[in-house]
Amino acid sequence: HSPGSRNKLSPSHARHYPGDGLLDTLGRAICAVDCLPRKELHEAWEMATRIRRWLASTPSGRVVDLCAGYGLLAQVLLLLDADVRSTALAVDIRLPKNHVLVHDAVVATFPNLAGRVTFQRARLEDVDLGVGDVIVSAHACGALSDAVLSRAAAVGARVALLPCCHLTRWRPDLVDRADPAARIDEERAMWLVERGYDVTVDTIPANVSAKNRLLLGRPRAATPQQA
Repeated sequence: HSPGSRNKLSPSHARHYPGDGLLDTLGRAICAVDCLPRKELHEAWEMATRIRRWLASTPSGRVVDLCAGYGLLAQVLLLLDADVRSTALAVDIRLPKNHVLVHDAVVATFPNLAGRVTFQRARLEDVDLGVGDVIVSAHACGALSDAVLSRAAAVGARVALLPCCHLTRWRPDLVDRADPAARIDEERAMWLVERGYDVTVDTIPANVSAKNRLLLGRPRAATPQQA
């Protein structure tokens, strides 16, 4: 039962989530719908718990999950938020055909999520964002990771990004580096710093994803209501 497996969770896997805690309860709900890869459940959980710790001393904001897929990251972030008034927007240019099935199963298990998550089919540049939003993205592929950072910085919003598919073929200067992806993410962090952000670099467990570097950015000049 590797948490990084790309095999979909099925009802028979519910035995691996026997407890009463939030992850196990959510895991059983996901197993029942028989369509979500196990990796996506654990990525969402590991990323969301770290984001919530990072946000612990700041006010809640609308969660905007870009390149969201099933939108599970947004939903887990709401489950971990003590403010039951918080909402989320999950955006992708192509939402998976079963995203409603997954969301309905989560809401059936956690009724306080009802009406708090909106799904939108849209390009990143067409999403309305605000300074109070918490913009998140799990494995936005290649240049999409940079687009997520650009959209967040343009409005001065908090951002949490787990980059994916680092494009190194146009970077001959990185050919001899042992870990070119790390260098690209360092440049992304510095890009945020240059735009007035405080940046924290965290990781999720490598057995969940080998691409496990988590960039967390908060505008330095934000007011207490927006920080």
